[in-house]
Amino acid sequence: MKDNNAEKEVVVIGGGIVGAAIAEQLQSRGHQVLLVDRDAPGNGCSYGNAGHFATDVVLPLANMQTILSLPKMLADPLGPLSIRWQYLPKMLPWLVRFALAALPGNVRRSCDNLRALNSRSIESYDRLLTRLGLQELITRKGALTIYESRESATKNWTTVEQLRGFGVEIESLDRADIRALEPALGENIAGGLFFPKTAHTVNPFRLVQSLVSCFRSRGGDFLQQQVTGVQTLSDGATRVTLADGSALRAKKVILAAGAWSRPLAAQLGFSVPLDTERGYHLMLPEPGCTLTRPMVSFERSFVMTPMEEGMRLAGTVELAGLKAPADDRRADILFQHAQSILPGLQNQRAQRWMGFRPSLPDSLPVIGTSPKNPNQLFAFGHQHLGLTQAAITAELLADQLEGKRPELDLTPFSIARF
Repeated sequence: MKDNNAEKEVVVIGGGIVGAAIAEQLQSRGHQVLLVDRDAPGNGCSYGNAGHFATDVVLPLANMQTILSLPKMLADPLGPLSIRWQYLPKMLPWLVRFALAALPGNVRRSCDNLRALNSRSIESYDRLLTRLGLQELITRKGALTIYESRESATKNWTTVEQLRGFGVEIESLDRADIRALEPALGENIAGGLFFPKTAHTVNPFRLVQSLVSCFRSRGGDFLQQQVTGVQTLSDGATRVTLADGSALRAKKVILAAGAWSRPLAAQLGFSVPLDTERGYHLMLPEPGCTLTRPMVSFERSFVMTPMEEGMRLAGTVELAGLKAPADDRRADILFQHAQSILPGLQNQRAQRWMGFRPSLPDSLPVIGTSPKNPNQLFAFGHQHLGLTQAAITAELLADQLEGKRPELDLTPFSIARF
């Protein structure tokens, strides 16, 4: 096996938004960092997300409301949540853990921990983007959830009050208020909610590319190679094996490979119940109407986000693993849903996409140092909140790497919880 140059101080495995933010954060503190990914930076899940810094999302996907809704949702292959039946046997252990995570006490703990991360998200991005001069990549106009019936508002009221109890700022809007904010909405809108403390990026892919470009311009290294193995060495360092047969020796290694983290974590001694929620988007470069902020449809469970390249329709969850082909119908149906809300919407030159959200049953990411080796750290499994939580994850992890006490107790996010 060939050795690839000299020993590296820090190797970050994964070039999505989480890995890019970690690499830049460590570099800003004076560390020499190598970022490694099999693809160009940002080409995975970070490329196609909804672009929403969703600080309001503090309720875990694992909750009793989701559990009770599963039969109805799973009966519709194009609904908000679907599962490929061929994948069900492999998914069963994850689903059992998901059901346990939905017990009330577990939900409460997950809410507390998600809120702790999300409440620090925007401030951490402020520090990151100001440091790099990239403030134009974040837009602060809040976000909307819209109702098509008054019954939906009544149905969602308990959840709204629960969110307020966790400190999420929410304003209730009537039909006239919400259409004044977004005139493109149709007549069928009954009202909605305004979340003033959220934000969005005009281009999530460009955000990752810009982070890595700044990182490289300031002396950071990026290597486009697939990592095929990680091995703990006798002195606590890590050998990182690459697809071309070469190997790197890393004093410290950070695993931030998103949906592909599970087998590498196993090589470091951890069995992690990581699976994927396949997310779809439909990009409309010529939408024919405009929005000024992200908008979530309560009834239809998807997001519409204005971006510099058009309007992105994103959302839905499909459980089918990493290998099954995309179901283009799940992207196409997003246009039908959106056109019911935005009657002037057009889909000329629409572009489909599907990506893999790295998801753990309790809706919490893995963040922190390995209990087996302080030179090995983890940052993966952020589910729907990778974009939202990337910058704060980077700050917390950098503190741990440097032996400092992070501002948050990272015990709830430890890989040892499994």
